[in-house]
Parts: sequence; structure tokens; C-alpha cells
Amino acid sequence: MNEQQRQISIEKNKLQLSFWDKFSHFSLVAFLCSIPLIFLFFHLKVWFNGKTTQFFIGELPFLVIPIILGVVVYKLQCNRLKFKVVQTNLSRQELDDIIEKVGKELKWYPNEINENYFIAKTHQSFFSWGEQITIIFGTNEIFINSICDLDKRSSVVSMGRNKKNVRRLIEEIETADAGAGHLILAQE
Repeated sequence: MNEQQRQISIEKNKLQLSFWDKFSHFSLVAFLCSIPLIFLFFHLKVWFNGKTTQFFIGELPFLVIPIILGVVVYKLQCNRLKFKVVQTNLSRQELDDIIEKVGKELKWYPNEINENYFIAKTHQSFFSWGEQITIIFGTNEIFINSICDLDKRSSVVSMGRNKKNVRRLIEEIETADAGAGHLILAQE
């Protein structure tokens, strides 16, 4: 992730992907939409050879269903790029400690780390090809996203692991934030 992708991610509240990452993330959509194109190609090939061709009612599902599924999968994949935004007053060191704790618990392996963002991955398991967890640090907020690992085989289902990654990190941040708030109230 570069600084421009980070800035656009924050502005749009949506994880920005490189060209090849988009290709990987949306490859199932491309596959589904290619099915009707193959049917059309063969009908056009016959037509260009001077023969008449017509569509049969039995072919209609092969043209319509993949397009409908492609649109549904596209919308799902777009929604998965959205960030969960967490408002927090925790320091960066406190956030780093929480990320490290949750990362150990959920077996995250850091991939890219700098002062503006943290990207980790998980290894393949029986239920998942692996996940990519992206955390962007803003001013008094962090942006959290977990999607199927873009470097692995494309997957539409993570068996709840992406939600678990996000939910667990948010729980830990909210607990620490509440604890810090109680300490401030106790000191006054």
C-alpha cells in the first residue's frame, strides 16, 4: 500500500487495491460474466460462417443466471472492501499492543508495517485460503478491513474468519478505550 492508496482508502472508506489485487478479488465475477460471452461467441461464429443460428429456450439460463450471479458476487466483493471505523483516544503504542495481542491470538503474520498502516495475513487452514487484515491509522480513529488473501486463490467465503478478525480487534479496542475512560474518571 502506498500513501496515495492510503489517503483514498480513508476518503472513500474503502480499501483501495492495485490492478492485480482487483483482478484477484473480482476474478469470480469475471468468470461468471465470461460464460454468456462464450455462448454469444459461438453463436456469432456460426453466424459469420453464413449459417443461421437461433437461441433456444434451454440456453437462456446459461445467459441470464451467470450475469445475475456475477452482479450479486460483484456487490458482495465491493462490500467486503469497506472499512469498519473505530473512534478511539488510545495512543499508537496502546493500539500496537492491542494489535499484537489480537494478532497472536488469531495467528496474524505481519506483512507490511509503517507509521500509517498495518497489514497482516493468516496462513491457509482447513476452512480458509487465508485472510488479509488491513488497519489504517487516522486521527483518533482506525480503519479496519479483513478480506480473503489476495495473494492466494480467490475465495468468496471465509467461513466467518474475516468477520472474526474485525470483531475481535474492535472488541479489544473498545475494552481498552473504556478502561482508559474509567482511569481518567477515577483520577478526577
